[in-house]
This record gives sequence, C-alpha cells and structure tokens, in this order.
Amino acid sequence: MSNTEDVGEANDWRLMGQETFLRERVLRLAKWSSEDESWDHDHCQFCTAKIWSRASGDGEFSSGYVTHDDDEHWICQGCFDDFKDAFGWTVLPR
Repeated sequence: MSNTEDVGEANDWRLMGQETFLRERVLRLAKWSSEDESWDHDHCQFCTAKIWSRASGDGEFSSGYVTHDDDEHWICQGCFDDFKDAFGWTVLPR
C-alpha cells in the first residue's frame, strides 16, 4: 500500500502512515493490561484515545483491538469500525 488513499479518505486526520505496520494484521479484542508496573496505558494508533484499565468513558477505553502477535498496537472500537475493511484486518474469535 503506497499511500493513504488506498486505506480511506486521504484527508482523514487519523491516517498517518499506519498502513506500513497495520495492514492485514491479525487482531484480537482485549481488555487493556500490562505486566510492567511503569506502563499504565496505551493510545489508539489512529485517534490517540487513551486505552487503560482506569478508563473514565470520556474518550478513554478499557479495551480495544490489539495486534495479536506482539500486543503492541492498540485500536479503539470506533477506529476499528472505520478502518477494518480498508486495512484488511483478521480478528481472532473470543
């Protein structure tokens, strides 16, 4: 994939080159957690919403979609819904 036009609206402010590391990845829906006490949250790779265990509901989430092989890249529900087809994600069953 060479540019953001291939994954959605080119003018969508949330698209910042994520296709280079998120295209056709396997994701799973998960509650956020960390084994590292110094790491208390992650951010959605698209909208930067905070994903953590103490979510207040005001633009924060306690769960989201995470890359299955490395648990590194988190995606909130809204951005998942908006980009799932364009990025060709596979979601593991729960």
